[in-house]
Amino acid sequence: MAIDKKEQEREELHRAIWAIADELRGAVDGWDFKNYVLGTMFYRYISENLTSYVNQGEIEAGNKNFDYAKLSDSEAEEARVGLVEEKGFFILPSELFCNVYKKSKDKDATFFDREKKEKNVKDNLNELLEMIFTNIENSAKGSLSEASFLGLFDDFDVNSNKLGSTVAKRNERLGKLLEGIANMNLGAVQNHNIDAFGDAYEYLMAMYASNAGKSGGEFFTPAGVSELLTRLGTVGKKKVNKVYDPACGSGSLLLKAEKILGREGVSSGFFGQEINITTYNLCRINMFLHDIGFDKFDIECEDTLINPQHWDYEPFELIVSNPPYSIKWDGDDNPLLINDPRFSPAGVLAPKKNADFAFIMHSLSWLAANGVAAIVCLPGIFSRNNNKAEPKIRQYLVENNYVDSIILLPENLFFGTPIQTSIMVMKKGKTDSKTIFIDASEEYIKDGNNNKLSEENIKRIVDVYSSREEIEYFSHVASYDEIEAAKFDLSVSTYVKTKDRRKKINISELNEELEAIVTESDKLRGRIQEVVNSGESIISSMIEELCPDGVDYLKLDDLLDYEQPTKYIVSSTEYDDSYETPVLTAGQSFILGYTNEEDGHYMASEENPVIIFDDFTTNSHWVDFEFKVKSSAMKMLTPKRKDVDFRYVYYAMSNIFFEPGTHARHWISIYSQFKVPVPPIEIQREIVKALDNFTRLSSKLSEELSYREKQYEHYKNVLLKFKECEKK
Repeated sequence: MAIDKKEQEREELHRAIWAIADELRGAVDGWDFKNYVLGTMFYRYISENLTSYVNQGEIEAGNKNFDYAKLSDSEAEEARVGLVEEKGFFILPSELFCNVYKKSKDKDATFFDREKKEKNVKDNLNELLEMIFTNIENSAKGSLSEASFLGLFDDFDVNSNKLGSTVAKRNERLGKLLEGIANMNLGAVQNHNIDAFGDAYEYLMAMYASNAGKSGGEFFTPAGVSELLTRLGTVGKKKVNKVYDPACGSGSLLLKAEKILGREGVSSGFFGQEINITTYNLCRINMFLHDIGFDKFDIECEDTLINPQHWDYEPFELIVSNPPYSIKWDGDDNPLLINDPRFSPAGVLAPKKNADFAFIMHSLSWLAANGVAAIVCLPGIFSRNNNKAEPKIRQYLVENNYVDSIILLPENLFFGTPIQTSIMVMKKGKTDSKTIFIDASEEYIKDGNNNKLSEENIKRIVDVYSSREEIEYFSHVASYDEIEAAKFDLSVSTYVKTKDRRKKINISELNEELEAIVTESDKLRGRIQEVVNSGESIISSMIEELCPDGVDYLKLDDLLDYEQPTKYIVSSTEYDDSYETPVLTAGQSFILGYTNEEDGHYMASEENPVIIFDDFTTNSHWVDFEFKVKSSAMKMLTPKRKDVDFRYVYYAMSNIFFEPGTHARHWISIYSQFKVPVPPIEIQREIVKALDNFTRLSSKLSEELSYREKQYEHYKNVLLKFKECEKK
């Protein structure tokens, strides 16, 4: 019954969050909107947390009917110093979330601004909230909690145009935001069956990470991966002293330890460092929303590799981390780093282009003698030999017996990227010199477009890791000699044999399947002809009715805006399929490869597509995903007019015949001056509908051909596989 109630409350909470998203969708999008929702949730949480704390003390003292929210500000001021010492912050009763929300619903409610001028709340809600947030942050100044509260509301810009083009529109949306958060059934702080605020935070992060593509993945590690890392790091333990994450993001990894070990399971607190200021603020908010006191966490905003902030707190018994993959860092350009005690033991620094092993060495250096570090890594770093540093660091780690396990995870676990990852588990106090390699690439369940680690998947991985069990095609315990013989290659595939999963096909079944495919192909060809015929008929009648005297021809320059790329250009040609961002050219190749460059992405999407136009060849492609481009020759074309269907213009461009005679820029000088027919919007949409159908059906035929080619290769291998005769 308790489980049912928890799930009911959780589902109700998630529905409320979606309701807010639906209410404000289009006004504030994606990650920007997330900041407003989380900021408002945080404001409600600390208001209710403080009220509950004060009320509890008064009730225990015998004042049964006491309610801090109904106290006057002057009466409450007497408790300011004591509350800041105990809770880390102070909020006047008039500035509590519940009271501000009530005032926002009252058209006659007023407040006094900093200059003691009386103002209407509804008309000046942005100004009131800005003043309250500043007051909350200032209440902690000069106290032990100052660093925990400083700048917490920086990303909640009440005056941003993203909330609305006018003050009135901003205040209207701020009012709706307060109402949405107020209507969330988060329950009494001390009585709720679920960690409501914390659960709402994680749901929001997951929701926006999944919608934000790669940028979402940077902020949030999926719950299953977080849990696996923490369980690997706490095998056989019921308590740890300190938890640390050198690239803590929004803090989900840090808080898994508290969830798995319990509130008393982390005795000395949570420590993390994050270079991104927005994510740093999210992490601190996350700590508060999970009811972690200001004196139990220390989150810093700095570059961990160059300027680590926790020298006074290391070593750490548990280190869990999902650091950024293969980012650039100073490396040997900085002469101080080779003598840094974190990196110097290996005798070499991680390559400047790939900082993966810099994070690993940093974590190892700060790991306690009885500690465990579990770190998410790209699989490629365990076998990469295109530089001298990484093989040497791998050798150092193995020779000093720090590598306890390498675990290959399934692909497509992370938001916004299908890449496959691994986990490296390190210890300083190993009892033997062996390393267990686990191929967990098939341990997942489907979850929409992504894969997901279920509880059963996590349990199997952790059980095999802790028992050191040898399982064919899944795990192998390798000795030091084996790893040395493999030249310190630490990739899982070197030690765990891959199971042959090719399906055995009966030749008679194959013939039946091919016959069915041929029949389906004939049907598809017939459907294409039907689409063409019906499309011509519908469009012809519409043209006769709506534009009997013909249509206007307009220049492309009148229909499309263009953007000359600068920051979107990829700066290197080191493509790798394990990277995340596609590099585009408008030529026939289209996707040249994938880059790990994090800056300067063009954020196209299905809602906001773009036409990529090659200024030299005049080839073009329709793009509705995040990308970078090869060169400045790639123009990004976007719609200039709302009365013209953007996809219609794309199709009309494909009907322009032009052969560039010179290697020159053609958009401004020639191509933008070409005219295309612009019929009424109704006709444009019918044309797009017909051509889209034709494109889809043609695509299906192409997929069939590709599928048949793969079948041929597969069946060829089956048919040509013979048993070798024994030699006499």
